[in-house]
Amino acid sequence: MIKVLHMYYDLLNLYGEQGNILALKTFFKNQNIDIEIDNLSIGDDIKIKDYDIIYLGSGSDENLFLALEDIKKYKKELKKYIEDDKYLISTGNSFLLFGKSIDDHEALNIFDYYAKTNSERLRCHSFMQYKDLSPIIGFQNRKYVIQNESNHLFKVISGYGDNLKSEYEGVKYNNFYGTYLIGPLLIRNPHFTDLLIADITLKNNYKYHADLNTNEYKAYYEYLKNFYEK
Repeated sequence: MIKVLHMYYDLLNLYGEQGNILALKTFFKNQNIDIEIDNLSIGDDIKIKDYDIIYLGSGSDENLFLALEDIKKYKKELKKYIEDDKYLISTGNSFLLFGKSIDDHEALNIFDYYAKTNSERLRCHSFMQYKDLSPIIGFQNRKYVIQNESNHLFKVISGYGDNLKSEYEGVKYNNFYGTYLIGPLLIRNPHFTDLLIADITLKNNYKYHADLNTNEYKAYYEYLKNFYEK
């Protein structure tokens, strides 16, 4: 049984990012692996250590800061969770929670990056590279730029990096994955999701067999044909 926590499911779901939870459910189901998903938020008693995967999505500024005030009580547990090499996936502006600050708001300070409001909102379709895996596709709609010197996730092929000058986007440390890419990320990039799920299943003593004939893969290659390979 794989246990997944959808953290602040009601606050951080601005762009239908629950689709990433659907992707996890589908990919594990295709492997005949049972998955249990807990949707928990402010006011719930959350046992961070009980989960194999934690997911946070994107939210409005108001909801992001509501989540920020609540998540601070889990700082110690989240830091240990990340250091223990467990999986935390954070898309959209939720990954800003784990840096030093968001403008004048103190964040969790687990990682050494900070976010500042940009003079104009940044919107674009994006193509990224992850290690030898390319391209990763997604969309960005953001008001913050990030100053980050280490633990990079993606290398930018086209689109915005952490800031207007950076060739990198997102944060990767152990099995913490933080990125501004929405879409949802895991549905639009089945090759990336396969890589994550394969690693998780192996660590939990399951066998993994990738299926390249799914609708997710068909949609991915169709998008590349129309928008990337030209």
